[in-house]
Amino acid sequence: MDADLGQDQFFQAWELRNCSDSKPPDFGGFKNRAGENTFTLSVQDLVDAGATGIYARRGRYGGTFAHIDWSIHFANWLSPEFYVLTIEAFRKWNDLVAGREHLQLRFARELAAKSYGFITQANQDRAIPSPPPAMTDIAIPGDRTTLIKRKLSQMHADIVNLAMWKMTAKEFRIKFDPPPDRPTMRDFATAPELETISALQIMLRQLQEQQYSNSEMLDYLTIKAPEILAHYCKTEEQQYLLDRTRDKRGW
Repeated sequence: MDADLGQDQFFQAWELRNCSDSKPPDFGGFKNRAGENTFTLSVQDLVDAGATGIYARRGRYGGTFAHIDWSIHFANWLSPEFYVLTIEAFRKWNDLVAGREHLQLRFARELAAKSYGFITQANQDRAIPSPPPAMTDIAIPGDRTTLIKRKLSQMHADIVNLAMWKMTAKEFRIKFDPPPDRPTMRDFATAPELETISALQIMLRQLQEQQYSNSEMLDYLTIKAPEILAHYCKTEEQQYLLDRTRDKRGW
């Protein structure tokens, strides 16, 4: 194949990064000849110089074989269109892992943390409406001006966890023994899941004030959770990230 200094620099840079031998390949001779019009570089030349990223095999089932990094490099060199697609793929991956998706995850985590206060706020700080007509087995009798007092506890937070992930915080800790720096399920959640959690917490606040029982609240939120998650997870990219995260964490 025809060669230039850019090709030679790629081969050398890749070998220096990936070669485990203490003695890296010697491409010095290629640099001296790179400016010649007749200069060509064969696979055998690279192998003889000590390259490990490419090799040739003779015989019926022979051929030239290269590491995937080399293959992408050759494709980029031969096809500008493929090079453009490579850049687009890298940018999309970067946005997914460390860019916009990461910022969205931080925002969703903060949103879920703030909306958590909706279900733990003290009753005296709420404007609780008049009791609805008796519809649940724990409806509190009294006149319409009586302040409804409820004891809000971790149980209501676990109602959200059960609706979203089918397990309580305690069950999660027992089953997965999370590290100290990531102690809760929400630390492993995707941005759409955290946005769903935030919405469920606001719904739970309303159900609390309407005096639904714990089992009724759980049944309602369990039905709503997939619907809300589907709303926040609309694109193929978001669905792929959700599926990948679920597979990786095991729940």
